[in-house]
Amino acid sequence: MSVDWRILEKKDYFMSGYNQTWQNERCVELELGFRWLDLNKGEKIMEVGAVMSYYAEGGYYELSHEVIDPYDEKATIVDFMENIDLTGNNILAVSTIEHIGTTDYDGSGERQNLVDADAAPLALQQILNQADSCFVTLPIGYNTGLDNWLEDNLHRLKCFGYHKTQHGFDLSGDTWPPELLVTWEYHPLVKSIKDYEYRTPFPFANYILCIEGWK
Repeated sequence: MSVDWRILEKKDYFMSGYNQTWQNERCVELELGFRWLDLNKGEKIMEVGAVMSYYAEGGYYELSHEVIDPYDEKATIVDFMENIDLTGNNILAVSTIEHIGTTDYDGSGERQNLVDADAAPLALQQILNQADSCFVTLPIGYNTGLDNWLEDNLHRLKCFGYHKTQHGFDLSGDTWPPELLVTWEYHPLVKSIKDYEYRTPFPFANYILCIEGWK
């Protein structure tokens, strides 16, 4: 592990066949999420959105924390986060908050149709205001209401970012499997997110914002 747990090199990316993490932001988010869990061992952890348990299987990590999720079978608290008091907990949320206020899980089958621009910002503020500590990852460009709030409040947040600068495999050689060319660039300081888009120029997230709390 790097001296600073936030800094990942390509060799550190979390590679899993489940959801083919090398193709998307999960390769960065999951490694950071497991590192954050390691740093907070012995603390009261609560996860918003059932994500980590899908990748802990196989011996990478033994999880025992509570999971809030109104839709997922792996949840231990089947409810919406706004109904839960997060006080006294250390909160982990991996690419979850951006779905709040959209049609992603409302049963319509629609994806990324924003119906409540204030819902995700309010959910994030609930975590920031109630949790003892937090680690929240968000793909920029997915939820415009959330992006707008973040742009206006970056100066108030303790955060860092990862920018995807390369995507794909080197198919020019004779070796198999081909070399992975996905590269994420660490940004210790984030002054603006307005120039980043989801699915452009590469598939899935092209910028991940990682939030640790208010400054």
